[in-house]
Amino acid sequence: MLRLPDIRERLSEQPTETLGEMFESYALAADALDRFHKETPRQENLIAEYSELCREIEQEVVSYCAGR
Repeated sequence: MLRLPDIRERLSEQPTETLGEMFESYALAADALDRFHKETPRQENLIAEYSELCREIEQEVVSYCAGR
């Protein structure tokens, strides 16, 4: 919800199982991304992959909320 301030109110109004699953997936991907940023040596391919995954999940949440 912090990453999507424009729809934060809608996200908190009616939580659904689908949103819960998306939030869980996002949390796991974001945690992994944080770990990859801290690793030495950095694995730039994993950082890029998980950054893209986080963006995709954010877009999914926006699309889902727009369709509700």
